[in-house]
Amino acid sequence: MRTTAKYEVDALVQDLVAQFSAARLPMPVVVLYAQEDDPELDAEVRSVVRAVQEAQEGGDLPHRTVPHVPDGDPHGNAIAILDGLAKGPWARRGPSWYRGYPAPRSRLVAAIEAATRHVLDDSPAAGAAPGPGARPFEEQVESVLARLRDLHWRPEPRVAGGELQRLLSPVLNSTTLIGAFVLAALTSLLTQASWQLVAAVLLGAVAVLGATGWVRRNTAPLSWLGPASRWFATTTFLAASGRQAAAWSLWRPRMSWDVTQARAREVAGEILKAQLPGTPAEERDRAQQFHLQLRTLALLEDLRRAHRSWAPDARGRKRRVPPVVFVPRADAPGGALRVLGAISDVRSRRSEQDPLLVLAAVAHADVTAWMEDEHTAPPGGHPFGPRGGPYENWVSDLRVRQAPSRGRALAWTLPVRLTRQQLQAGGSTRLAPVPVRRSWWFLWSRWSVLLALVLVAAGAGLRVQQLAERYCEARLVGSNPDAVWRTGPGGTPECVGVATGSVTFAGDGGGVRLSGELPGRDSERTGADVGLGELEAAIRRENARVDALPDVRYVTVVYAGALTTAAGQEGRALNGLKELAGVHLAQVRNNAGDPLKVKVLVANGGQDMYFQTEMVHRIVDLAARDRSVAGVVGLGRDTEDSDAALTLLQQAGLAVVSTTNSASYLARGHVNYFGLAATDQEEAAALRLIVDGLGTPPQDRWAAVLTRTPTPDDRYSPEHARYGSAMLTDAGYRLVGGRPLEYGLNSNGDPDYEQALATTCHGGHPPAVLYLAGRADDVNQLMRRLADDKGCARPLTVLTGDDLTKAQFRTGGTAVAPQATLYYTALSDPAATARGSDLAATAAAVLHLVPRAANPYEDDVFSDGSLALAYDAVAALQAGAAKAGASQLTGTGSVMAALRAVQLNNRPTGTVDFRGAAPLATEPQPGHGLHVIRVRRDAQGAPVVDRLCGRPAGETAPLTGCAP
Repeated sequence: MRTTAKYEVDALVQDLVAQFSAARLPMPVVVLYAQEDDPELDAEVRSVVRAVQEAQEGGDLPHRTVPHVPDGDPHGNAIAILDGLAKGPWARRGPSWYRGYPAPRSRLVAAIEAATRHVLDDSPAAGAAPGPGARPFEEQVESVLARLRDLHWRPEPRVAGGELQRLLSPVLNSTTLIGAFVLAALTSLLTQASWQLVAAVLLGAVAVLGATGWVRRNTAPLSWLGPASRWFATTTFLAASGRQAAAWSLWRPRMSWDVTQARAREVAGEILKAQLPGTPAEERDRAQQFHLQLRTLALLEDLRRAHRSWAPDARGRKRRVPPVVFVPRADAPGGALRVLGAISDVRSRRSEQDPLLVLAAVAHADVTAWMEDEHTAPPGGHPFGPRGGPYENWVSDLRVRQAPSRGRALAWTLPVRLTRQQLQAGGSTRLAPVPVRRSWWFLWSRWSVLLALVLVAAGAGLRVQQLAERYCEARLVGSNPDAVWRTGPGGTPECVGVATGSVTFAGDGGGVRLSGELPGRDSERTGADVGLGELEAAIRRENARVDALPDVRYVTVVYAGALTTAAGQEGRALNGLKELAGVHLAQVRNNAGDPLKVKVLVANGGQDMYFQTEMVHRIVDLAARDRSVAGVVGLGRDTEDSDAALTLLQQAGLAVVSTTNSASYLARGHVNYFGLAATDQEEAAALRLIVDGLGTPPQDRWAAVLTRTPTPDDRYSPEHARYGSAMLTDAGYRLVGGRPLEYGLNSNGDPDYEQALATTCHGGHPPAVLYLAGRADDVNQLMRRLADDKGCARPLTVLTGDDLTKAQFRTGGTAVAPQATLYYTALSDPAATARGSDLAATAAAVLHLVPRAANPYEDDVFSDGSLALAYDAVAALQAGAAKAGASQLTGTGSVMAALRAVQLNNRPTGTVDFRGAAPLATEPQPGHGLHVIRVRRDAQGAPVVDRLCGRPAGETAPLTGCAP
């Protein structure tokens, strides 16, 4: 059954809840009372509160009901009411969408109360008037503080025992998320880690758990870091009444704790005064009022903080409705009237707004005495009427009512007067609970955050893994774009691009050494302890040294070469390694005295420069960001995309000083190309001198040209085959098969001569000359096949190009067939041209390369000329930059033009002279060094390497003395 009063009050409560949910408007203390002084009407008023409260039991509105206590000390009853509100869960239907209301501030005050009760109960004068045997007041206060320390500032003593079980239970419980992670980690650790690591982890876990247990047992939960201690040390409520100023600092725990203890001493003294029988009445009343208001303030502050909107756990957005306290019977003996008055008093003193909504029933006889005011007559209640409702009237007058000169003390009370007709009118509709709209914010919790973090971590890990498959230096944010992973034809991932940041091209195994061997195989040969990793580290150190120089001017040289290989083919990176060593030696030599310093960046195009275009794109992007990049050194391998790569670098304004690239077309098509190597055309002309000197009868002038099947990573072979075929035809030789014979590579990268040699050695015209237009890697297999093939058992002259300088005849790494005499061209012969240079001395000082031979340039580290060519290329590029006035401060735009004025004498390769190199010239650039080398077996079968003829770089005279 529902009366009109119940309906109106229920509508008021629902309106208040709606106002709070929509705009967090202030919540009043609603006081219901009968218009007439009639006990029956007072009972009806109480039934209205109970009816509204019972309706909420089927809803989600958090609420508490204050039981009526008819006897006892009113002050003690009031404190008990506040203590009960701070403890235990708030009633609602089903489980809470969010955790219950924490009350750390109320627990702090309750701890002081508990310590005070203990002291009063143990006092011999407890409950009696003070006499000669009574303890001094200050001693009692100190006893309270001592008891607080014994309680560790908790309201009740902790139960001993089971601490370890309580600590381990959530951690080792596999049904919880944390426990599942811990057990999975322990299982992985026990099955995969060593016993030392397992023991260390277990000991560390025991130490952490022991320290955690000690802290939990012996440290107050209300430490200076806690919200309760911070509130207790800074609240102006205590500062206004005590002698201890508000002070709290995260970085000064001692000071903060001293302030908390000083204030606890003051509060303990007031609580003692409120309960000691010998306290004067006026002072006891003041102390009780202080105690009651402090307890009320703590409760309201706990509730306010529990509804803070911008808390990390979004508690205010989850708690969309105010907590409601129902007081069916508020009177003076039960202490409820004191609590209602204290709520209004505390709210009037503080600016913060708390969410508590109170609905109380007060007897008519108690209303006038309770709400009387010194300045005005007792106000009338707010009847339900058309003006806008009692709440709107109350909230519009709230500011004035809080003013001491105009208002009244109980400004936060909303008195609602109920008439007899309202209370006794009948109805049939049951009250419905206040609707509480669910918020999606309830999904935001510690577990959802943990799940989100796990998902984010998993997603981040997956993203990093994806980035790690693309970038050589992958990060979740800011991956290094200068170097990327690419998979070559051999199926091995290779890091391609420019080594900036922490990128390194040296693999875990260290790769080939300058000695030509893998690590650990031969420690006696020169360069056995120098690999790609050591050179990269040395270059980084020198770059850092240049950066540290004051007022430094420098340019950056990018070395571009083939520094990585597929697994098992590490030897193919030896030429690039030697060139990089020459680049670093030139860097150190220049930086020792030249005012324009050189920094070096290393770029890798993959095995056989298969990813040359990818590498050049990275160089161009880097040069757009770094104005100190003066040009590129290297690019010594001619591939199908060499022309496109040179075009990209030319468009970026970068000069290229090539080391071993013998392509004839590059200088004709690119103004930024400066080659130190003789071209394929020049090499074929030099080998013509050998062919003419053979004196082969015209009827026996048959020749076979063997060339690799064209691939994107090798344009050198078809170019060499074209010039070699033309040279032999012009010398009167006829080609077996009428064209170059192609051979392919097997799955291991070795040449397959089966078909080519079948045509060459078993045809009707055995060749007198065999021209190999291939790579140095192909010679060893060719010589072995020639030695085993009876069809080619007659004396045979084998001609090939400059790539054979990589072969290792002296050490036996490359074989020579007994019937074959091998002639090849070399771009440089340091043993003949480098004696007057400082290359060997620099190598000995910087990389500790000290050959044992009398002529150090006869050592395999120097003999093929790769190191010397790179050494001179860097010097030439630096000289061009110096002539152009280039640096990181002024830019490098004029380097390309200034290079055409460079002449360097007494270099390891001879004289580097670009003055005669006309842009886009149709003829080869003059002054290339070129040498013809002969390899044959002696009477004992040992290979003999002879230099037949040659000229150093810078000379333009034709070769002489090239007799076979």
